[in-house]
Amino acid sequence: MEHLRILVAGFITIDTIQLPVRTIVSVGGPPSYAGLTCARFGMNVTPITKVGTDFPDDQTVWLARNGIQLSAADRSTIKKTTRFTIKVAGTERTIALSNRCEDISESQLPNAQFNASLVSPIAGEISTALLQAISRRSDFTFVDPQGFVRRFNASGEVTVSRLRDEGILRAVDAIKMDREEATAITGKATPVGALSKLASNNLRKAVVTQGAEACFVLDGARIYKIPVPQAQIVDTTGAGDILSGGLVANYVRTRDFLWSACFGIAASSLSLRMIALSKVDIPMTVDEEARRLYSLASPTAFA
Repeated sequence: MEHLRILVAGFITIDTIQLPVRTIVSVGGPPSYAGLTCARFGMNVTPITKVGTDFPDDQTVWLARNGIQLSAADRSTIKKTTRFTIKVAGTERTIALSNRCEDISESQLPNAQFNASLVSPIAGEISTALLQAISRRSDFTFVDPQGFVRRFNASGEVTVSRLRDEGILRAVDAIKMDREEATAITGKATPVGALSKLASNNLRKAVVTQGAEACFVLDGARIYKIPVPQAQIVDTTGAGDILSGGLVANYVRTRDFLWSACFGIAASSLSLRMIALSKVDIPMTVDEEARRLYSLASPTAFA
């Protein structure tokens, strides 16, 4: 059977993760966490990214063996790899950008059609024009908009500000936001308000996460509330990308957005007890947990 093709766009990074007990350095970024998650669920994953001259050869080999094959176009010859310092304490996380690679260019986009694309900029590396080009090549375009609303000061500290280009929303079929991003994008303070605003603009598939609190999912004309499983939290890095990867990998097979969101939430919750990229070894219990969440999903509003 032919594997379904998924494009994952965004920076691959080198992260310094400061946990309460120790500090580790790990490859990260959405093509790693979300891309590896899609590959684990049988997808044929194509990344478009930029890594620098300092990106370790052994990590390139490891990614390739696990389904993420970097191309020559994914390598910058002029800048080093994007790096973040991430401080994790329970559900709280602060991030600072210490180096940024060059933008991902439209010329990197393969001349192929994809069953789905997962677009997740983290530091403004994807332009609206590139997102639109990706969307034209994709049957389903899913975006995590964090890099479209982040701003960085001179020290690399991040803040979230208003979405500057609403053309981004017109180029996608589904979006995942945390609560702060949802407010920045829609101007609405509550998840239900944010999802209703998106629905009024004809975007009918969306997720708002709230850390350990319930998620809200827009699926067609209804907004659902989904409880988030209580989890042992060791490291939250990459958990949002695993949610996105689990959701997209399921949606291209089932075309059931609510079920796919439940699967992504289950995968993300189960990953929290693991550190860095070990998270992508998602346990088999994810199906059972996803079914439980699906049974508990309750419609809370019409959009």
